[in-house]
Amino acid sequence: MSRVRGSLGRPAGAQEAALDSGTALQDCSIRLTGSANTTAPSENLPAVNLGVRPGGPAAVAATGGGVPAEASAGPPRWEKVLWKRQPFPDNYVDHTFLEHLVVNDAVPRRRYWPVVLASTAVTQQMSCVAAAAAVTLHLQAGRTGPWELLAACGVLLLLGYATCAVLGGQLLGGSVARGVRQCMLLVGGVYGLAPLLHSLTATVSSDSVVALAAGLAAAHLALCDYSFVNSVTDKMTGALSLAAAVLAAVLVAGRMRTELETFAVVLLALVLFLLSPYARRHVRRASVPAHLLLTAASAAAATALLFPASPAAAGAFAGCVVVVTLVCPAALVRGHVFKAKISGPWDEAAPHIPRQLMPRKRPAPGAAEAAAAVVAAAVGGATGVGK
Repeated sequence: MSRVRGSLGRPAGAQEAALDSGTALQDCSIRLTGSANTTAPSENLPAVNLGVRPGGPAAVAATGGGVPAEASAGPPRWEKVLWKRQPFPDNYVDHTFLEHLVVNDAVPRRRYWPVVLASTAVTQQMSCVAAAAAVTLHLQAGRTGPWELLAACGVLLLLGYATCAVLGGQLLGGSVARGVRQCMLLVGGVYGLAPLLHSLTATVSSDSVVALAAGLAAAHLALCDYSFVNSVTDKMTGALSLAAAVLAAVLVAGRMRTELETFAVVLLALVLFLLSPYARRHVRRASVPAHLLLTAASAAAATALLFPASPAAAGAFAGCVVVVTLVCPAALVRGHVFKAKISGPWDEAAPHIPRQLMPRKRPAPGAAEAAAAVVAAAVGGATGVGK
């Protein structure tokens, strides 16, 4: 009505033109507003002002009610999921992304003395290696004889079997007769191979033998299954470590003066590296103080054996024992404070492969087809033989 009253003083043609232009502008604004409402929420198209007031009749008619288009269409909300298509870049995150971040949730807290107790298995294995090397040096220097070494091996063998039987409640081999038979086969086999092992490294220089034996001893310590001694695992899996220790003993035994010394060195290596882990495991499970006492006794015995041959080597070994048993656990516990393992309710991505890209599996031949193929092959073979 206001538009009609304002145009009363104009000519009739001007009034019709004004009415037509107002109707066109109103239709145009309605179409633009409707298209903005049907667009995806991520586009947020701005409203176009074509001469229509925001509170006017055209704007109210365009929104279908009394709420403007800008107020009804809010910004899209980002969700922390990968399976849903969202109008955001792949690397987009908002302020709620790290709200549920958890640091070191499933990481156990290390304590000093339990780590020291676990490191005693390494100390015991180092003592075995040092004792085997020291005995070899004593044999070469003539400070001890092969019979004394064989007697020591017999005592250690009996103590190991008794420990496994009393503390472990089981006999090596399953029974006494079977255990004795296996022990006799082992000792007899080593004794029969002693002449061959004695001349195995006759053409190799002593420097090469010592260097190779030292490298194999280091590999044995690096690959040894310490979890078995600490009762973490039920089976000893250090086959490569055992092979490295036995090979080092064989190389060193080849430099001995007599075949009996070679036999004694190899037998001592088998007792220390093959049988002792089972006995030490049972001691560890039976009593922790006995395990600590055994560790101290083995380290002291190895140091005492090394001292007559080389005081410097004995001092270096004692320092290594202190570092491995006391210093390294402290460094591990101290460094564990700086460990940061993050975790949270992240949505894992699930790959989606279109079905048309999947390779088609050929159906397996049935029993009848397989039988027909066998018969055809047999017939063909018979025909070829006949020809």
